Amino acid sequence: MAEYTDEEKAAYKKKKAAVMARMVELLGRVNSGELTDAESAELAAMFEGAGAGLDHTLGVKYVAFAPELVLELTVTRDHVQPWGITNGGVYASLGESAGSFAGFIAAGGTSSVMGITNSTNFLRPSTPGDVIRSTAHPVHTGRTSQLWRIEHVNAASGKLLATTELRTVVAARG
Repeated sequence: MAEYTDEEKAAYKKKKAAVMARMVELLGRVNSGELTDAESAELAAMFEGAGAGLDHTLGVKYVAFAPELVLELTVTRDHVQPWGITNGGVYASLGESAGSFAGFIAAGGTSSVMGITNSTNFLRPSTPGDVIRSTAHPVHTGRTSQLWRIEHVNAASGKLLATTELRTVVAARG
């Protein structure tokens, strides 16, 4: 296991703080409706460059942050059940990611937003090669709780594949 010097640790923390500050700045621009296409691409690159977590493992790409949060996933053989259709857990995960991140933006980027209930309904299958586009729609964005409806569609056909209803809690960062 690699050992890091105090200087390397300090440099990492400084870089992380700068990235977080820029992310909060961009999220503020999302909320004010002033986010440019270039800034949206910069924000998406921040997530793709993070290189950690389930979104990275699944291959999630953030496409848009305003007016609604949109993400996409190209289905591969790694996402399917033994008989070749997308595992339902993929849709539930996409719903959790889209709704939680949309909730984080709605809360101003200053609070922790966590899913507390995830109900995903499967309507039609997708298979390797299909692109799932998930869009988070606010139902209720309260001070301490939120409710999001996420629609998962086949990007090529526009057909609805699944829906997720995600209830979140908004908590102050400690």
